[in-house]
This record gives sequence, structure tokens and C-alpha cells, in this order.
Amino acid sequence: MKKYWLFYVIAWFWLQSAMVYAQGLTHPAQQQLQENVDTILAVTHNTGLTESQKVAQITTYADQYLDYERITALAVGLPWRQFTPQQKLDFTAAFKAMVIRVYAHSALMGAAKAKVTVLPKVIEHNPRQIEVFTDIIGRNGKHFEVGYQMYLNKGVYRIYNIRVNGTSLITIYRNQFNQLIKQEGVEATIDVIRDVNNQNELKKVDSLK
Repeated sequence: MKKYWLFYVIAWFWLQSAMVYAQGLTHPAQQQLQENVDTILAVTHNTGLTESQKVAQITTYADQYLDYERITALAVGLPWRQFTPQQKLDFTAAFKAMVIRVYAHSALMGAAKAKVTVLPKVIEHNPRQIEVFTDIIGRNGKHFEVGYQMYLNKGVYRIYNIRVNGTSLITIYRNQFNQLIKQEGVEATIDVIRDVNNQNELKKVDSLK
């Protein structure tokens, strides 16, 4: 399975934004993004917490703002309609575990810093769907425009896709998942994702020895 390099980059930049400027934060979705970043940084910089405690808090945070089922359905695409209810549950759980693993790992990379500016640019697809943008400058000085596609649900803007310079996260995963599903089938694809998670957990354990 190809490396999920884009999500690592996205999560690292988003969660390690040590300098976030609140210019033009007039929309509630922009304000929420600012609050989210502040919350994550407070957790990552809290020296009174163990790594496992930080991961637990980050996971709780992610559960509030990431719509895993919708992200998974969009990442799978058309084959999702043919999944059984159990396969949908299993696929979502495996994909969520992978996202959380990457997400938490990125959030705990406390030494890394990026300059992030929340842009005044906002695209409202409809009254309940919006895309909010940030400009990210990496250590090499390169700029990335990152768009967070969200929808409003009970007063909370939940993220269902992220785009980097126009490249969609779910599109990249869809290309990989579709190929695997076509070649190996649904159950085998779920096993592959689980294996990726397990292998990374083993590497993490080995690094602590």
C-alpha cells in the first residue's frame, strides 16, 4: 500500500502551527479552526501529560470535528454502496484508527514549527457547507494553500475533506482504495489497512525499547 504522505504533511502543518494569525476571522468556521489549533497546541505543550494521555485527548478532539464515516465513504467512492453494513463499520473503524495514528503522531511532533495564516478567503458551497483556507509556510519557505471542507452540524463545523494546493485528500485515498478493492476485495482491503496500523504500532513500541 502506498505511503499516505499527503495526510502526514497536512496533519503536521495543521496541528504544529505555532504561529497562527487571526486576520480576517469573520466566519464562525474560521473562528472554530483557530480555537481548534489553540486547543491542540495546549495539549501538545502540556508537560504534565504523558504521551498516551496527550493521544487520548487529541483523539477526543478529533472525534468532535472529523466526520470519519463521511470521510471514509468519500474516500472509497462508488464501491461504498455495495458494502454490507458490517463492512462499512469495519472499514470506517480501520480507517479511523489510521487517521488517528497519523493525527496524534503529527500533533506530538513538538519540535516542528510552521507559520500558518488563516486566510480571509472563504467558499460557501451552500448555507451549510463551507471551505476555509490557510496559507502555510514550511521550514523551506515553500507556501501551501490548504482548504478545509466542512459542513455545519448542530452548531459544529465538521471536516470531511482537506485539499493541499487543490489536491484532495479523499481523492488520493480513493485511487488507492479502489485499486485494492478491485484486486483484493473489500475484506482484504480492510485487513491491509489494519496491517498498516499494526505495523506502525510495532515500530512505535520498538522505538521505545
